[in-house]
Amino acid sequence: MGPFKLPLRLLLALVGASVALGLLPAVPAQARGPIDVIGRQVATSVERERVVALPIFASHVALHWEGDEEAELSVAVSLDGRTFDRPRPVEHDDSGGHSPDGRTYGGVLWTNGTRFVRVTADRPLPRLTVVAINSRGPASGGTPAQRNVTRAAVEAPSISSRAEWGADESLRFDGEGNESWPSEFAPLQKFIVHHTAGANNDPHPASTVRAIYYYQAITRGWGDIGYNFLIDEAGRIYEGRYSGPSTSGVPPTGEDAGGLSVIGAHVANYNAGTLGVALLGTLSTKDATPAARAALVRLLAWKAERHGIDPEGGGLYTNPVSGSAKVAPNITGHRDWAATLCPGERFY
Repeated sequence: MGPFKLPLRLLLALVGASVALGLLPAVPAQARGPIDVIGRQVATSVERERVVALPIFASHVALHWEGDEEAELSVAVSLDGRTFDRPRPVEHDDSGGHSPDGRTYGGVLWTNGTRFVRVTADRPLPRLTVVAINSRGPASGGTPAQRNVTRAAVEAPSISSRAEWGADESLRFDGEGNESWPSEFAPLQKFIVHHTAGANNDPHPASTVRAIYYYQAITRGWGDIGYNFLIDEAGRIYEGRYSGPSTSGVPPTGEDAGGLSVIGAHVANYNAGTLGVALLGTLSTKDATPAARAALVRLLAWKAERHGIDPEGGGLYTNPVSGSAKVAPNITGHRDWAATLCPGERFY
């Protein structure tokens, strides 16, 4: 399938601007236009320590949480999620931190373009939010409405969680109560698009997702569904492979707390580090519906931004588990990796 024209070049420009600005002396400068400030937030929890992968490269971060306003928190930052700088205490903001909404708000911390934060707390906090902000440019053209459209294009799409589509989680366990296929994670490198080769005009797509789950988990003996996400003809996105318990109000990401992607089973030899997205139906002579196509674009744009992947680019993929390697575009069809017609001749 051809490359998608998505607004990821904005992110790449922001990353480049962050690096360049970090090398310049700190001298006052006058902006030549409105500076586009991008903010994303990640809802999580912390017992004592948690590494949080940020959805954007952040020039600043801020924390707010529910619970004890006397909690003492610190933040350390990292570009790679492995090497962190010196922890810095989280001070309350100028209002004193505590708000009538029951949350305690910390001040804004400069992070110079980080992608990971390690939060340490002196007590458990069940509801913690990390706000990632990039406020360092570049200057934006266009009207405020146009700039907001660009930002909104990579917001998290609506995703039906496993609980919402009725996944029977007992299917993931054997008769002794052991998880048949424990979740493993790897850095995301490539997107692989499939079709399920089932019926079109499916009147009960959630039921079909449950059937695929049963077939792959039990009949095939995999212990879970192999796809990371599935999309029906109405454009509904379904969470696939189990990656951990869901958090109410937070879209399922298919990732661990450090931002690594759960490993599925959708293309032999190339599962670790690839995201398998399956469109329900057969797309050999019939194209994907506009709703399904739009949902796929939203999902891939969101994931590409989270992981810094250029959807118009490509390069070497290396399986971090087996060492299998292949040069491929960043967005591909199943047939680019195996001898198959998937995702269907018409859609491909």
